[in-house]
Amino acid sequence: MKSVTIRAPSTIANFGPGFDIFALALEHPYIELKMELTETRSIAIRLDGCREDMPDDPEKNCAGLALMDMLKRINSNTGVLVEPLKTIRVGAGLGSSGACASASVYGLNRLLQLNLGSDQMIEIASQGEIASGSVAHADNVAGAMLGGFVIVKSYNPISVLRMDVPDVPIVIGIMRKTQRTTRSFIPKAMDLSLVKEQLSMCSLVIHAILSGDVEELGKAISKDHISEPVRSQSIPGYVKIKKKLLDGGALGCNVSGGGLSIFAICDQNRVQDVAEVMKDGFADQGIDPEVIITRSSNQGAQVVASD
Repeated sequence: MKSVTIRAPSTIANFGPGFDIFALALEHPYIELKMELTETRSIAIRLDGCREDMPDDPEKNCAGLALMDMLKRINSNTGVLVEPLKTIRVGAGLGSSGACASASVYGLNRLLQLNLGSDQMIEIASQGEIASGSVAHADNVAGAMLGGFVIVKSYNPISVLRMDVPDVPIVIGIMRKTQRTTRSFIPKAMDLSLVKEQLSMCSLVIHAILSGDVEELGKAISKDHISEPVRSQSIPGYVKIKKKLLDGGALGCNVSGGGLSIFAICDQNRVQDVAEVMKDGFADQGIDPEVIITRSSNQGAQVVASD
């Protein structure tokens, strides 16, 4: 193959209480990248027609940064052209950088027939996250690479466990971050009583996934002592919006990824109701967000076209 088009899903990372550990792949939105081997001996990012604001400098682009690391590891100066065809809203906590990095690594692995394992590809793709968040974290890229529900078991070395996820309807109120990352504000220490509660909620998330209990999953993802208290501060009226969603039929609610979007889990027959509550909750704060209805997905990165 000389060219390949890869699709990778959006993700909700830090899924509930699982800071840097849990991620859930979504049916949509998703990204598509067309990748082509060239004779240039360099990486190029072509943004013609790309609606999202992203850098074309490979050293500042998540896909470019991941590919640079990948080519360095295999000691290759192969030329690669990357062209985003479909994108995810950048800076909205939906894993756009992780999806781009995962798709690019998955695509080059196929183009060069390297036969890298999933943990190897996730480790390389995580380097692309440095472009957006200054830290190589693996939850988003693992979810985008593998689909389903993922647990990052280890960071040194990278080791990821994937589970099939039940059908989980999700409503997301999408807001773009006003700053690059809030990671530096996450506390480095936590009271032992909160640690125990956090571990309990993480265990409950896994049990709900394995048992297919969407109601239990909603309860489990609604409580978080690490990421939510920090990132929700940047969302106007977050506490009121969350209460309105839970009172209005949502089974659970939390901040999506690094923020500022809010996601809510619900029963299939309450999806439209929860979407309206989401719109009304933001409207009460003078905000007109994009509200989307999606669901969990077991599909990770995949080839959708090749030449």
